[in-house]
Amino acid sequence: MSLGRVLVEEFQPDVLKWLRERVELVVVNPWVEPQRWELEAVRVDAVISRKGKITRDQMERSAGRLRIIARTGVGVDPSRVDLEAAKEFKIWVTNQPGSNSVSVAELVFAQLIALARHTHEANRAVRENRWSDYLKFIGTELAGKTIGIVGMGNIGMRVAVRARAFEMDFLVHDPYIPESHVTSLGGKWVGLDELLAEADFVTIHCPLNRETRGMIGARGLALMKPAAYLINAARGGIVDEDALCAVLRERKIASAGLDVIANEPPSRNHPLIQLDNVLWTPHIGAMTLEASKRGEWGAAEEVIRVLEKKRPKNPVVDADQARLLLPA
Repeated sequence: MSLGRVLVEEFQPDVLKWLRERVELVVVNPWVEPQRWELEAVRVDAVISRKGKITRDQMERSAGRLRIIARTGVGVDPSRVDLEAAKEFKIWVTNQPGSNSVSVAELVFAQLIALARHTHEANRAVRENRWSDYLKFIGTELAGKTIGIVGMGNIGMRVAVRARAFEMDFLVHDPYIPESHVTSLGGKWVGLDELLAEADFVTIHCPLNRETRGMIGARGLALMKPAAYLINAARGGIVDEDALCAVLRERKIASAGLDVIANEPPSRNHPLIQLDNVLWTPHIGAMTLEASKRGEWGAAEEVIRVLEKKRPKNPVVDADQARLLLPA
């Protein structure tokens, strides 16, 4: 007997097989078929979302049927789910804390090295028979440099550990952790302005909420060194994109590595896409086999718990008490 109807994305086959044995499954890629995602989201008992957005309107139109929105990753900001609406309509929202922290931290260093050593431009030169251009790709070492980590949660901590392996110093700005948490790893806890001014590399790992939206704007970017690099593998909206575009265009910082943007996917004529000193990836921080397995299985199990009238393990919105368990 089916426990209900569940909307999911294109997950690993073993996860989908396990779910099909328990529920009626609807599989939709929300970026390929956005209209179908919109249609199906109001006709199911549960949603498992990696990229798909669930809005207040969808929750309202589900007329009480939707019981849980299970995120495969950590982020539960408005770019993915309206938490206030979920609280109002008493819909469980869950996430998978720590499931993607290794994968995101590793991508950060992939971007750092690619930017510092100009690997993408060098690859293009070789393919265009410009081997003799090698002197144009003189890079910089990570060893001995300072990385500034904005947000010291699961991902930020793993970035810090990897920074030490690369013989880097690190600064941390996070008002919600004790200084001892940073110093015990060999880093220095500082204010945001000091971090931006002193770091050779700045990487962002805080959630997007009312406090952090636009947190790094024109004033903060102006504090950065001309040779500094900015990495954002957290959420678009934390960095003011207009201000970032201006400093990159004017070469007031060296370059940026962006895995996220405020409105995904970006339009083809987005100003940041036109710049040659931005390295893009399409929000793939969590896209490894290992992270996908952890997140998809964890979210699938949360859905089955709720459909079996059990309490989920990682609630962000408590449907029983109609309250948020994380700051919005």
